[in-house]
Amino acid sequence: MKVYQNVVTGFQVWPVSLFYIVAMVLLGFHLQHGLWSMLQALGISHPRYTPKLKMFATVFATVIVAGNCSIPIAVLAGLVK
Repeated sequence: MKVYQNVVTGFQVWPVSLFYIVAMVLLGFHLQHGLWSMLQALGISHPRYTPKLKMFATVFATVIVAGNCSIPIAVLAGLVK
């Protein structure tokens, strides 16, 4: 219960939540680039598959960022107490 309280208490301070959300967005860019680069390094790079692989990397990173950002947003919105 202590960790839960620490998370809620920390994210109730809006500058902390804002910093965390900005950091998550930057992490998303890094994750998208890293996943795309990993697929290229593994040799999964072909003109036919490239747009789909780029979209996969973008969607994957977006889902991770959205999930992580939902925590401070829920705390700030009062959904989590």
